[in-house]
Amino acid sequence: MKLIIFSGLPGTGKSTLAEITGKRFGIPVFAKDWLEATLLQSGLQPAMDSTLLGYAGYELLSVLAERQLMLGQSAILDSVAGTRSIRARWRDLANQYGAERRVIECICPDEVLHRERLKTCQRNIPGWHELEWSDIEKVKKKYSCWQEERLVLDMVNSIEENFSRVKSYCE
Repeated sequence: MKLIIFSGLPGTGKSTLAEITGKRFGIPVFAKDWLEATLLQSGLQPAMDSTLLGYAGYELLSVLAERQLMLGQSAILDSVAGTRSIRARWRDLANQYGAERRVIECICPDEVLHRERLKTCQRNIPGWHELEWSDIEKVKKKYSCWQEERLVLDMVNSIEENFSRVKSYCE
């Protein structure tokens, strides 16, 4: 049983890689953006500012992960996971249920490529907005550096090459 966490700035390609990993490993993928979009579509938007929406998204993501682990099943989490507190919570969940935790941080050090990917990215999440570079800059300011073991993937490399590294790291 594994808890696999895909982390990194938006627009790097982490969701694409998380979804490919989920399909090939047969593990459900829970993505924070999908959860937040569902909350917005449910009519909660007037009662939620962006901070509260983000908090609720992480709460739901954590509950889904815990439920899978309670059932003795693996889960993949797809989110920025930019704070130490959410990382600690997921580390504690994995420990509590005896799951192997694998953290994969996706980076795109080529800003030109990162911007281009963001422009062409169409996630097609109902009720969700596509991000702009200014959104990435805001997230980047709040993103804490990881202080623990993880696989860092340069998303300039091909999806297949990066998946091969994920497969080796997770097996």
